[in-house]
Parts: sequence; structure tokens; C-alpha cells
Amino acid sequence: MLTQAEIDALLNGAIEIEGTENQEGINLADVMGKAGQPKEGTTGEKNVRPYNFWSPDRFSKDQIRAIELVHEELAERLTNSLPSFIRTNLRPRVVHTEQGRFHDFMADLGPTTLYHLVSLAPLPGQIAIVFSDDVNFVILEQRLGGASDSRGRNHSLTEIDQSLLQDLVENMLNDVKASWGKVVSIEPKLIDSTVNQHWVQMMMGNERVLMVTFEMVIKEITGTMSFYIPYSMLKPVANELNPHVIITGKKEQIIDKSARQTNVESLYRTAVPLRVILGNVRLSIKEMSNLDVGDVLVLDTYTNQDLMVQVSGTTRFKGRIGKQGTHLAVQINGPINIPKNAPGK
Repeated sequence: MLTQAEIDALLNGAIEIEGTENQEGINLADVMGKAGQPKEGTTGEKNVRPYNFWSPDRFSKDQIRAIELVHEELAERLTNSLPSFIRTNLRPRVVHTEQGRFHDFMADLGPTTLYHLVSLAPLPGQIAIVFSDDVNFVILEQRLGGASDSRGRNHSLTEIDQSLLQDLVENMLNDVKASWGKVVSIEPKLIDSTVNQHWVQMMMGNERVLMVTFEMVIKEITGTMSFYIPYSMLKPVANELNPHVIITGKKEQIIDKSARQTNVESLYRTAVPLRVILGNVRLSIKEMSNLDVGDVLVLDTYTNQDLMVQVSGTTRFKGRIGKQGTHLAVQINGPINIPKNAPGK
């Protein structure tokens, strides 16, 4: 056990470490700084990155990129649909994505922020959509036929204002549904629009979310629209969040080996009729009516000629007639390709 004086001396570098016979002693002051920290320029330094154990990253890079692609398509769709609603040109674009806890993002939003809570059934939970105040006010001015100048407006939204902005979000839901179509089939629905942060906190909880921010430029006013998507909502479709699938529109085929084996075994047990066409003969009605037991018909085939073998009425193989023991038999000589329009096909 070291005394306090020995600890102070150790931290101050006043204690020397004895060296070996061929090595001089090492003073700790040469290795440690005055505050007990490694001196600058010493070798073996490592870059340390901060890691937040309270809010670790939960979305992989591929998942984030897939979500970005979904919302980039949403931006293109909104470019075509929103101008007719707000009566002016608009081109949103994705400018930022970030993941963290919803509570931390709420701390950066003002007390008068209007939150739109939207469910994406059948996915669990809901997302939150937030427009910046500048965007809210310029959209309201456009909807009400005003001067379209939101600068200097910072008052709280009235119930009429909130209702008009709800209409905007509901107008966007069809585009949200279509943009998510390559990942999962959803039915978006506006649950609530509120400025009550406590209610939003209760609905969203303190989940880890991915924030996707759009830049919105309307009438020379620049603002933002942000989507807050909980990780728990996307967990059921995490495997579908593949950038390749979203870009190409083709899902990678996953083979279920057990199901395939079951199907093959069931197929092997299926019974199908098989028959051999020995040949053909032409008879008149009179000859047919005079046929009797023991009569012999001469066919148009030879003993060394391949015969047609049909499976379920379709010609599939060629074979030779013969015997196996006391039974008549057909030896399969190989498959046969018959044109689709050929008789017996």
C-alpha cells in the first residue's frame, strides 16, 4: 500500500525506476507530464473516439443508406404533388441523416413546434414529422392567399393553422406509401398533430430514432422538414432494408431448403399416367365392325423402331418395346422434344 506522499511523488515523476545492469534508471518525469498525462510526442499514442453507451448506434450503414434512398424517392414524389397543394413551386431534398435518442432531438426543438404523429401499419409504433417554423408560416400564407412572407412571424400556431398543416401531411401520405413500396406495403395514417411535447414524448418514448432531414425552399424561404423514425418500427423489416433491392427493385431470392425438400418428396409421391404408342392402323367402319377376338392388326411400326412414350398425355420420351421376364416392357432410350403445335402435345 502506497502512502499519500509516495502517490504524490509518483504522479510528479520524482521516483526513478531502477534499470538493469546495462540500462540507466528511468525517471517518470521523462514519461509522464506534470498532471500525470503522457507527454506530447511520445510514441504509441492511440486515437480515442468517444462512444455514447446511453445511445449507441443501432442502424447499420446499409440500413441508413436504404432509408435515405426511400426518402430521396419521397422527395421526388413531393416535388410533383405538393406544388398543386401549396400553390407554388417546391423541391425538397434530403440533406442530413442522424441517429440518436428522440429525447435528445426534442431538446433542440422549440416549445411551439408542431409534431405530426403518423402510423405506418402494419409496422409498430409511429413516426414524427416536424416542419420548421419558416416552412409552416409560408405554407399557411400560401394556403390563405397571403403575401407569402414568413419573416418575423414567431407566434404560436392557432387551431386553424394546425388544421391546415394537418391537411398538408395527409396530402403527403400517398407519396409516403408509394416511396416505401419497394421495402414493405404500408398504410400511413395521421394519428395526431400537437404542440404538446409531453404527449409526444409519451407516444414516442425515449427510443432510438433515425432523423431524416429535408431542405425545403419555398418563395425564397429556406426551412426544413424532419422525419423521426424509431428503430423498433423498422426492426420487423430490417432484412428488407437493402440498398441493392431499392435501387433495382428486385429482391434477392432466398431458398428455403427444408421447404424445397418437402416439395420434392411430395412430387415423388405423385402418380401420373404413362402410356406407350405402339403404332397406328387405318380401318374402315366395316372392318372395325367385323373385328373379333383373336384378330391381328398390322401396325405401321417396326420392331427396331423407337416408340413414343407419353406422360399425362404429353409425349416426353422415346423407347423400345421388349420383355422383362414374363412381362411386356418398354426401355426408355431418352427424352424427345416435340414442337408445341405437334399432335399429342
